[in-house]
Amino acid sequence: MSVQEGAFEMSNTKRTGGYSQASEGTTTTRSRMTIPFNEISEPGVYYNHDTGWLYRVPEDMLALGHSPLINIVSVDENFVTKISSDPWLPVNKARQICSNMDFAVNF
Repeated sequence: MSVQEGAFEMSNTKRTGGYSQASEGTTTTRSRMTIPFNEISEPGVYYNHDTGWLYRVPEDMLALGHSPLINIVSVDENFVTKISSDPWLPVNKARQICSNMDFAVNF
């Protein structure tokens, strides 16, 4: 685990109080997985920890042979938490879920 990843987990432990280490680069928060953005492999709605933004990941984005809809290039790891398996979850419901997890919402 890099120092930067450890710093991320520690800062979120203080903020949410619900994180535990599951494996290198991955954390679990109240039965939800937090992973690097580049490791998204399932459709759904994801919360971005750096920005507070909501990402909708439909099946088409992950289908073999399709170009990715989003490509994030950064020096730092960009962590997301899957909050729902439904990529079209209403925004007010997504805000409620994030609020219940003590995430700072910016969408």
